[in-house]
Amino acid sequence: MKKWLCTAMSVLMGSSLLLSFAACGKGNGKIKVSIGMWPDPTLTQDVEMYRQWEAAFEADYPEYDIVGDSYVYSADTITAKATSKQLPTVFQTYFTEPQKLIDNGWIADITDELTELGWLDKMDPDMRDAVSKDGRCYGVPRDGYGMGLLLNLEMLNYVGVIDKNDDGSYKLYDEDGNPLYPTTFEEVREVSELVTESLDNTYGLVILSANNNGGWQFCNMAWNFGCEAMQVKGADGKYTANLNDPAAVEALEWIQGMAQDKLIDPDASLTYQDWYAKFGSKNVAMAFCGSDSVMLPVTNFNFNKDDIALVPMPTGDGTSRYSLYGGTPFVFPSYASKEQIKGALLFLKYIGRSPEADAISMAAIEKGHQVAQAKNMPIIPTIRPWTNADYLEAANALDEKYINVNLDYYNDFFGTLPQMKRAEEPYYCQDMYKLLDNAIQNVLSNPGMANCKSLLDTSNSQFQNTFLNKVK
Repeated sequence: MKKWLCTAMSVLMGSSLLLSFAACGKGNGKIKVSIGMWPDPTLTQDVEMYRQWEAAFEADYPEYDIVGDSYVYSADTITAKATSKQLPTVFQTYFTEPQKLIDNGWIADITDELTELGWLDKMDPDMRDAVSKDGRCYGVPRDGYGMGLLLNLEMLNYVGVIDKNDDGSYKLYDEDGNPLYPTTFEEVREVSELVTESLDNTYGLVILSANNNGGWQFCNMAWNFGCEAMQVKGADGKYTANLNDPAAVEALEWIQGMAQDKLIDPDASLTYQDWYAKFGSKNVAMAFCGSDSVMLPVTNFNFNKDDIALVPMPTGDGTSRYSLYGGTPFVFPSYASKEQIKGALLFLKYIGRSPEADAISMAAIEKGHQVAQAKNMPIIPTIRPWTNADYLEAANALDEKYINVNLDYYNDFFGTLPQMKRAEEPYYCQDMYKLLDNAIQNVLSNPGMANCKSLLDTSNSQFQNTFLNKVK
């Protein structure tokens, strides 16, 4: 009888048989919405927070059945997940991915739903562009990040780079207001020398080189050594790879010099998880990271949040100053029903990820801050995806209420980000990052013999012939 009812409902709604089973969920007649950003079961406080949000949502929208799904996006597995229809109703990806997902027909056009909700014109224009194509929108930005240089202040104080104020806080500026922290790659090297000379089994900096993470960070380094673009658009509209730009070669040679002098961790296969493991375990004094990840050494390794500072990315040529600006969008599989997409969008309000400034939305943001506070996480200013004044006023007031760090350690980063921010390169970024990973791995594996120009020539040729030549 339940099977017949589900099938009848699918016919009436004009849905496919597959979607009828998804909509019917556990046979309770409700529309199933799977939430791909559900916390991992080990994060008990976060799971309980999501359960509270789930209960509130289902009380207001009893036609929906929220199902948790701790899905982590992977560029290597998305094809199989999408073609086999195993993706949750809403999931997170990177801003480098939507164009590929759109072109393959794997994510849904949600322009009409966003317009109906009144959200479309409230998005940060740069973030909206990242999830749009041909005037149509395919996602909702969660938040943004800028890349910066993370500092272990205790370690930098120990080696004499920075001092302390009378109240015990760290002094990041001299008497004339000039930064004492490194602002150039040469100064990063000098600080690294002090660290390795003064502390056993410790390095100045961690350089990533695997899972596309090395190439991701290397692009920002290349820009800051003077590379105008890693992908150059010609007058004919076609793109030419520029991974072997002289400035990019210089950036890779800088890494090579750091490796030769044993100033960076020698492991040639470090991934994203390794930067905060090395930093959190006090094996390195500095790391490049996004502003949305400052909490990871604290939550994973009990690092003292009061010993952390995030400062602007250093310059390599003395003038180029950029911060790679990315973020996380929510997207929806193309085979999800309109009802499922609507439910997933509505649920975003209940977790504080919509532009609404009502009590539900603000209570969710506050709950997130309270859980972070209970975990002793550093709560810093947020790069928000919405621009409407009522939302910003209410959300920023909550930030100010719960921020629990010394903002002197972050003000330079957030103060310069609007001028420094730069979007990632336009096409096949993850594939480009993988090729750059290979070059970095070769340098770290054999720093005395590696030819940086030759390595980047090879990466450049492969990227052009295998990927950029596909761009129409």
